[in-house]
Amino acid sequence: MKFLSIFLLLSLLAGSAVALPSYSGLRGLNRTVDARTADTGLLSIGLFSFLGISPDERKAILQSEEVEVTDVEYSGTGYITLGYGINDHFELGTRVSYLLNQIKRENVNNRLNTSGDWNGDDGFSEAGLFLKYTFNPQAEKIWYGFMPWAQFSIYNGGDNNFVYNGDEWDGIWNTDQPMFQMRRPMMNSGDFSFGADFLTTVKLDAVTIHGNLGYHYYKQDFVFTDNRYDALHFVIASEDLNIEVTDPVLSFVTGIEYPMNKATLFAELEWRHFLNREFEEGDGQRFDDCIQIIPGARFAFDSGFAMDVTGSYAISSFDPEYNDMGHRYYQQDISQTDEERARYAPFPGGYAPKYGVGVNLMYSANVLPNPSILTGTVTDAASGDNVNATISFPGSDVDNVNSTSGVYTVQLEQGTYTILVVADGYIPVSETVEITSGENLTKDFALHTVMGTVVGTVTDAGNGIGLEALVAVSASEKTTTDLGGEYSIERPAGTITLLVSADGYANQSRTVEIISGESVVQDIQLSIELSFENVYFDVASFIIRPDAEQILNRVAQMLISNPGVSVMITGNTDSDGSPEYNQELAGNRAEAVRAYLISRGVSEQSLSTVGYGEERPVAPNSSDENKALNRRSEFTILAAPIQ
Repeated sequence: MKFLSIFLLLSLLAGSAVALPSYSGLRGLNRTVDARTADTGLLSIGLFSFLGISPDERKAILQSEEVEVTDVEYSGTGYITLGYGINDHFELGTRVSYLLNQIKRENVNNRLNTSGDWNGDDGFSEAGLFLKYTFNPQAEKIWYGFMPWAQFSIYNGGDNNFVYNGDEWDGIWNTDQPMFQMRRPMMNSGDFSFGADFLTTVKLDAVTIHGNLGYHYYKQDFVFTDNRYDALHFVIASEDLNIEVTDPVLSFVTGIEYPMNKATLFAELEWRHFLNREFEEGDGQRFDDCIQIIPGARFAFDSGFAMDVTGSYAISSFDPEYNDMGHRYYQQDISQTDEERARYAPFPGGYAPKYGVGVNLMYSANVLPNPSILTGTVTDAASGDNVNATISFPGSDVDNVNSTSGVYTVQLEQGTYTILVVADGYIPVSETVEITSGENLTKDFALHTVMGTVVGTVTDAGNGIGLEALVAVSASEKTTTDLGGEYSIERPAGTITLLVSADGYANQSRTVEIISGESVVQDIQLSIELSFENVYFDVASFIIRPDAEQILNRVAQMLISNPGVSVMITGNTDSDGSPEYNQELAGNRAEAVRAYLISRGVSEQSLSTVGYGEERPVAPNSSDENKALNRRSEFTILAAPIQ
């Protein structure tokens, strides 16, 4: 009832939460801690409950008969957690643990008449303190953190650390003997334990992945009497033991979460490697690892409340003989040292149950005095595209934030702030805003790019004289050169294509990289626009006719005057004759034209040929006049001179 009152009080102070606690009270899933800190002033309360179920098959001697029995262990775990976001770097978490260890016996050979159905213990066991430091709280994709922790026992449960069998002998345990063969016979992990974890969180497009790698240290004290029994179950020998067991543990927990509208699906994998238990007794099995997988779903509500539903499954093997403090060897009258017995000590915190199910209730609220939230977008003023910018608050102690994918959010206290928005390639902008208590304010910014300039001249390629030309970037953005052929265009940073044209000259295009705040020089030389008449041939002939010589002499003069021009000469025929014959004839016509031009002084490298045969008629081959038009050579300009 007291916790419900706290929940209701906090619900009056704030709205929905942005981060929810893990088992440690720190932001995270269940066993996994998020490397990101909670918001400053965010208080989180969690009530975590988990029930482990483990069927255990054992052999028992009942009424002088060896039988198989299947008992079921129930290991209940409850955590009450409290977490608080100190600032962008630090978060504090606390936890109190409540444990329940019970075993339900199977009724075999009237076994329950003397042993009873149930046996176990429960109680508050430990309290822990967890501190998280995030190295890079303003990161956008990957976060790193460090989490030291410590916990100590507050109550052992009953009269001892171990779950005792208080009933009569049942074929496995005897009256007042520790039930060490259970997965979790202890009520805590020892008087004092501590450790540290390195945390990382990676945010991808659809999912977020967490990883916790830690070194943990536990110390347990086992004080009990081990008895040896005869066939009639009378004690024939006893040994008083006082053993200290230390367990350095390498821990790795990873979790992945997939957020949806009002729910988040997640899965966790927990692996604990006990460094002092690395041994096996010749059968190839090792019992120094404890591994389990935990799927779950988290449901969040607008009021700040959330609920988890989880499951678990242990994928590593548990053998009760490796958890009995060496009793089986003592029963066989095998001498053991304390170190040898310590190898068979119960695992601190217990071994993972075979199956499990959990339900958690959580609440988060910001308890700072009426915090305000400022949100908004940063976009390109021209295109409207999102811009990744840095938003700072000069003159205040508010940390910078980034507009991830063009969107930013920051928590502010009441007051007047100057907002400065800076992005690469854009003109910085600033604005002063007044923040009132508890206000949710939206402030959008549209940034203008820092302009760059392309300058140059447009000249005649032959004589270098400046030309009156049109220089265009697009149909709506263009300029003309002055009397000296000079031009200047101001543009945002990026790659553009200039199209330059002038009367009597061939067009040219140039690709230019505009740099913010700089001038780029791009000079352009235009060549006189060239056009050539077609050359025609007699039927089935590739001999240059007298009328063609006159045309080719003019072509030669123009090409010699424009040495940078390359020309493709094509050969064509009418449809008379076979396609193979016409293809050969077309090639001969093109080569004949090329040879004539070379004989008139044209560079060989500037001339190339291709024969199309009858494939490209300019008129239907339906009359002698049309066929005469198809018996031709044409000229295609491949390049104009560029200097």
